[in-house]
Amino acid sequence: MNKENSYDKSYPVTTMAIQNKVTECFKSMSVDEKRILIMASPIARNIDASEQDQILISAQQFADDCGIKVNSAYKQIENASKKLVDRSFSYVNDRGKKVYSNWVIDATYEDAGISLRFTSIVLVMLKILDKYNPYTRYKKDVVLKLKKDYSIDFYHLAKKNQAKNGFELTLDEMFTEFGLPESYRDLRNLKRRVLKSSLDEINEFTDVTVDYSPVKKGRSVVGFKFTVKEKSKPKLIAPERDPKTIDIFCNLSDAQINKYSAILSKLSELSDLSNFQDYPSFALWISGILRDPKSVREETAKRIFKALHSKTDFKP
Repeated sequence: MNKENSYDKSYPVTTMAIQNKVTECFKSMSVDEKRILIMASPIARNIDASEQDQILISAQQFADDCGIKVNSAYKQIENASKKLVDRSFSYVNDRGKKVYSNWVIDATYEDAGISLRFTSIVLVMLKILDKYNPYTRYKKDVVLKLKKDYSIDFYHLAKKNQAKNGFELTLDEMFTEFGLPESYRDLRNLKRRVLKSSLDEINEFTDVTVDYSPVKKGRSVVGFKFTVKEKSKPKLIAPERDPKTIDIFCNLSDAQINKYSAILSKLSELSDLSNFQDYPSFALWISGILRDPKSVREETAKRIFKALHSKTDFKP
């Protein structure tokens, strides 16, 4: 993996960006394991994490992002982190040699969530986004709310190939990449439990629609062709906004958001909102609220809005 121009890509916290190599290693992972890796990626980039750095996946943030209850979130990330600690993957290095690696060094169970230390090779995949390390990006509030076993995998493939209007997978590729059980060699099982359940969820809740048709060799189905289309965006007429409402700071520039987030993250009156181990991680969370105040409870957004007015030079 070439580290040239390693950190020249940055995206807001509402946008997830992750190397394609990561998702190609998702084989047999649970939905929550995939969610943890997707959530860890922007944190790792923001703090330029090394093997010594712990990346906190907060139970509250996990619950908010995945649309589940907080009391369920902690147990889910606990179970998923245990599986990640035990899980390994393989890749071919620059010398053409096959290498086996663990995903996670260790997991610490904090009051607020789970702190994970990732291996160096995984951190490279989580942090580096450039032409040498192809990646795919998508909206956090879309991908993390997908619940079916293979929806995240199919959604990633759809976004990765959206510009080409689709992609094809042979049956063998599906079984290898998704880690499917042999019982799914029965096409009825495959269609019902993998294709239909995942694509129905994607078509209902995401920004794209995915249709599929069989690819045949003679009378036998040997794979599937998938067509990806972006959903049309409704044209909205924006009403005039009251400068006293919390959504007025949605028009801040990226530079302003970065500036104000850093200031607000260090205010003592907001410290009770932080489940993060350092100021940069808390600032990253705040920047997401400045971009999308409706992503958290209204009272939380109002507190940040009040602090923004009283402690900075912000003028709506």
